[in-house]
Amino acid sequence: MKKTLLYFFLGIFAAANSHAQSPWRLGVGLGPSLSYNTLSSDRPLPSGKFEAPDRFGVSFDLSAERSLTSHLSLRMGVRTSTLKVGTRTSFISRDSTGAVSGWGRNNGYTQFSPANLNAGFTYNSRLLWRRLIVNGGADINYIINRYDGYVREKNDRKIDGHWPGDVYQYTLESSHTRNQGLSLSLRAGLDYKIGQYRSLSVQWLYNQGFRDLFTISTKELELNGVKYQANVVSKGSYLTMQVGYKQGLQWKKPGNYMSPYNAALVGKRPANRPDFKAGSAMVGASGVAIPYQTGGEFANVALRGGYFVADRILLGAVGFGAYSTIVPVEAPLRGWALGPMVRYHISTTAFSPFVEAAYLMGEETGQTYRRGWQFVALMPGVSFRLNRHLKADIGVYMLRPTYPVSENAVISLPQLGLHYSW
Repeated sequence: MKKTLLYFFLGIFAAANSHAQSPWRLGVGLGPSLSYNTLSSDRPLPSGKFEAPDRFGVSFDLSAERSLTSHLSLRMGVRTSTLKVGTRTSFISRDSTGAVSGWGRNNGYTQFSPANLNAGFTYNSRLLWRRLIVNGGADINYIINRYDGYVREKNDRKIDGHWPGDVYQYTLESSHTRNQGLSLSLRAGLDYKIGQYRSLSVQWLYNQGFRDLFTISTKELELNGVKYQANVVSKGSYLTMQVGYKQGLQWKKPGNYMSPYNAALVGKRPANRPDFKAGSAMVGASGVAIPYQTGGEFANVALRGGYFVADRILLGAVGFGAYSTIVPVEAPLRGWALGPMVRYHISTTAFSPFVEAAYLMGEETGQTYRRGWQFVALMPGVSFRLNRHLKADIGVYMLRPTYPVSENAVISLPQLGLHYSW
């Protein structure tokens, strides 16, 4: 038996080192998650009166993959998700005469983020359409329950000094089990190769827990005069979709050849002509025009230019102008702003995701006023090569005012643009 195990692991090691491609890859992912909770009671609850809704949070995943064969990899990592556990109750409000005066819902919940240490396997397809790789896998997770808190309660208001009819009355108590637990994760994803050792990824993951991690119990739950005992439980189960990035550890090896993760390179082709290289310059414009069904329209244009001080890093300036007729009192509204800008491209290839950041200062003018205008601007996007010098950009301009300070909402504007580089 010992010899069999020894030969098995030696075979895995030999297979993992028989390929020219990097055997190790690091990955990171971030995205929204939906936590799943279970509700139980000592008798059937009235429909819609007392619920344990699924709630949205945020999930994070950090992983390392090790090639075993041309299609199979060992995967290890740590992941976490914001799990929200709580109750939701519906009620009908009545006035002092007993007449229905309205209806509503009360929500109360708590949240915790257990760390999941995981190990499993990933199976990847061959390279599809020269850049796309389909993958899937399964992991066993060891859950470290780090939560140590309390439940925030919410009770319905009283009307004329008494509880209205058709409503609930209860008190909550939390039971943090402090369990360490196990869960099973199922994964499916798509990786888009932007280089020999770099990929963008989209991953769907479902995590099913096996042991109670957090329980909310009702000391006293009364619905329409009937008493119930109810429990809301989280086992650490959630569903998530994450967007991420993968990097091979041997990224300094020259060349930009497309291949599956674990297959040796056969018939190397010349690398693509790189874009966004140090010493080059770029100028261009982007904008959008949006008509509104209620009348009026909004339009903006952004002019930018800069110099690549290093590969993929552009320093320059941007000018922003906006025009709006959708504000009913102060229309038309006009604004302009200028400021420094930095832009980072993930790759020097024909398809290159980027992030641009700027600080803009200028002036806003309405029908009856004029005032200063200042923004912090962030634009994630993707650049596509059209020819040797011309690129098309698609992105989202996100502007957060820093003056006036009372208007701190983030304004999101889709952007289409063209840029010329030399």
